[in-house]
Amino acid sequence: ARYNTVSGRLQGFADDITINRTAFSAGWFPSKNMLLKAEIVNQNYNDFPAADIRREGKFNGLVIEAVIGF
Repeated sequence: ARYNTVSGRLQGFADDITINRTAFSAGWFPSKNMLLKAEIVNQNYNDFPAADIRREGKFNGLVIEAVIGF
């Protein structure tokens, strides 16, 4: 599990903005040279001005990957 947050004032903005990201992942080795991994991500953009395209923006997603090593 991972939680990241950043806040600060962007150029041209009067107030601070905040971006939060939470991610949960799990992996499994079905064999000694193969890895299967899944990750769920939730990212939110907070405190942006009303005219900004990122106001109340969010990203939710699922990533599934497989890796084979030689």
